[in-house]
Amino acid sequence: MKIIPVKLKNNPYNIHIGRNCLSRISLYAQKNNLGNLGIVIVPHSVYQLYKKYINSTFRPKSTYKIIKVKDGESLKSRYWLFKVIKQILEYDKLNKRIFLICLGGGTVGDLGGFIASIYKRGIPYIQAPTTLLAQIDSSIGGKTAIDLKEAKNIVGSIYQPKAVFTDPSFLSTLPAKEFNQGMAEAIKYGIIKDRKLFAFLKNRGEEIKKKRKSSLLELIATCSAIKAVIVSTDEKEERGIRTILNFGHTFAHALESAQKYKNISHGEAVSIGMVFAAFLSCNLGKCRKKIIGDICEVLKIYGLPTGI
Repeated sequence: MKIIPVKLKNNPYNIHIGRNCLSRISLYAQKNNLGNLGIVIVPHSVYQLYKKYINSTFRPKSTYKIIKVKDGESLKSRYWLFKVIKQILEYDKLNKRIFLICLGGGTVGDLGGFIASIYKRGIPYIQAPTTLLAQIDSSIGGKTAIDLKEAKNIVGSIYQPKAVFTDPSFLSTLPAKEFNQGMAEAIKYGIIKDRKLFAFLKNRGEEIKKKRKSSLLELIATCSAIKAVIVSTDEKEERGIRTILNFGHTFAHALESAQKYKNISHGEAVSIGMVFAAFLSCNLGKCRKKIIGDICEVLKIYGLPTGI
């Protein structure tokens, strides 16, 4: 088990990384007095794949309730926001102190975290990410949001979880395309903050793609630590430090918008966006041409696009 601290001034918490680490959530909730009724928000697909693990972890039924939701970006909608809140309200009639567990990818974390931030003016929640992208990025830092028809992530909050529990074993069933989306963010961390990580991603590509346990653990822990340090330094993007995490995302958001969020995944858009950003930096005399080649080389190892 690896534990990485997120050293925020007011709401510090830890990222717990290890196989079967979800089994520690119950004890953690008790020790930290989070509440006496945990509500697990989980996509149908994750529940079907890990039904036995989930049911054995979150029991007895008097202590935990499970709310199943749909997959994908459309989960982050007003419809699902109020649907889940109404389900929580039904359990709230039991007059228990509620906390949430967001067990899924980034959309579950975004929706569940946002609900936690507004339900009864704020209740505790735990992030339990199941995709690589969520494990190394979206579950850390407290950003929560839903989409409106007019724009993505337009209604949201920065509301920190009480803890993050990251179990790499969930990645064993993650489709290659989804896995590679997360790799785009991992490569971003290597570019903006850690040359050793960048070299690791370049030299250990086959091991990582085969999801070798030791390589995955090192990858997740290293990326999580980078995100934790940046978030701890600039929690609400008030100092300009956290904006470094947006490398590649300015172009990516433009690409996604032009495609109306169809035909291109977020990870693919970030991949192309990083190459575009490097080209622009080169044209402005801010980086060497070799860097563009190095970035493209590593992106291609993981089947990520480097141009439109």
